[in-house]
Amino acid sequence: MPASYSDHNKPVHFKVSLATLGKIVCSLPIFATCFCVIWSVIFNFESSTKTHCGVPNFLPSISAAIGDLTPQRYVWRVCIALHCSPRFMVAIAYYSYHTSIHVGQRNELYKTLAALCTFLHICENLALIGLTYVSSTENHDLHEKFFILFMVCSLIYMLLTTYVFSWGRSANGRSILHTERKSLRHKGSLFLFNISIFMFAVYLFFRHNAYCEPYAYSWFALCEYLIVISNVCFHSTMIHDFNTYSVAVVDLEPQTLRSSYISV
Repeated sequence: MPASYSDHNKPVHFKVSLATLGKIVCSLPIFATCFCVIWSVIFNFESSTKTHCGVPNFLPSISAAIGDLTPQRYVWRVCIALHCSPRFMVAIAYYSYHTSIHVGQRNELYKTLAALCTFLHICENLALIGLTYVSSTENHDLHEKFFILFMVCSLIYMLLTTYVFSWGRSANGRSILHTERKSLRHKGSLFLFNISIFMFAVYLFFRHNAYCEPYAYSWFALCEYLIVISNVCFHSTMIHDFNTYSVAVVDLEPQTLRSSYISV
């Protein structure tokens, strides 16, 4: 017999906690990144580490690992497609999560910032889809623009979300809960790590283009991996934030009403 909500007494056909869903969603891009890089190093080392100036490298960039090489391209695209759909739902859920608290006189500003967080989250997700399905070899300029949009939205989102989370959870003298404090600490640390690694990656990228030093592009690629991992870890803090929430498929139509439809 299906479970039911105590509030509405409606049969539940499917139910999963948001914490469990978050673990599944966040594991997909991590798996895709590891698979594509490892497979490229083992089976496509020369082609995946090749650069325009021909210097030796020991790691492929993410763009090279997921671009035209197979099966890496298919694994990456499937994993990103599967993980992006729930993220749209999570982005909207975070707006309700933030605005469930009234912060006082500046509540309208708080709600506006919460809405901006949701907008940035959605833009980041769309940019990720764009750079996934438009490879650097197919259209380098468009792929680069999607990557820039992804990084800009990602960094601003992480910073703004950390601020909004801190503001809301401690507003009006409210005592911040242990799980909320843990989530806030992780958010702040991961944002600082992400932006530091990104700045170092930019330095390595321009140094590689200017001097074409051996292995410089590989160190840039390593920074790319760390950017992806820290970004995913930041989003995984939803496991703490939504640890009491669930997603369910509920039968809203009473059984008696369905029976009357059938009899007619």
